[in-house]
This record gives sequence, structure tokens and C-alpha cells, in this order.
Amino acid sequence: MKNFNDPFGHIFNQLSELKKIVLDIKNAPKEDYTNKYYTYHQVADLLHVDYQSIRNYVTSGFIEAQEFGPRKKLIHHYQIFNEDQTLKNFKYKRKA
Repeated sequence: MKNFNDPFGHIFNQLSELKKIVLDIKNAPKEDYTNKYYTYHQVADLLHVDYQSIRNYVTSGFIEAQEFGPRKKLIHHYQIFNEDQTLKNFKYKRKA
């Protein structure tokens, strides 16, 4: 009698390992964005716009920047991201 190997046993083992990895990723602690700030250049890179556009958004009131010292202005994380961590849409935004 030949030694019979279960062909699906290996697949089930890999699926259980993948399930463990997905659960570890899902249960990983969330990053705290309450103290995260960005410079104008970082926001410009995230939104794929020019630095001057970010300055215009701040002066027109679409984005609020907080002053940190005499010359340093930073933008809070929730000024450019929604609650579900997607970028807000600033393109073609008009003031009402």
C-alpha cells in the first residue's frame, strides 16, 4: 500500500497561516493622528499640487494652519484627511 498524501492539506495549512496574518493586521493598533502635523511642502506632495496652491488654500480659508513659533506654520492631519483616512478634495473648491 502506497503512502497517500492529502493534496489539500498543504493548501489548508497555507490558508490558516494567511488567516492568522490577516487577523494580526486587522487587530494591529491604530495610528494616533491627533498630534500629527504637516508642513506646506508635505501637504503639497500629498495633494499633488504646487506649494503656492497650499498657501492660497490657507489664505482663502479652505485649510487652517496653526502657528508654531514666529515663522513656522503647520497643518493638522484632519485638515487634509477625512475620518476614514482618505484625502479631502480641494480641487475646484469655491467659497460659498
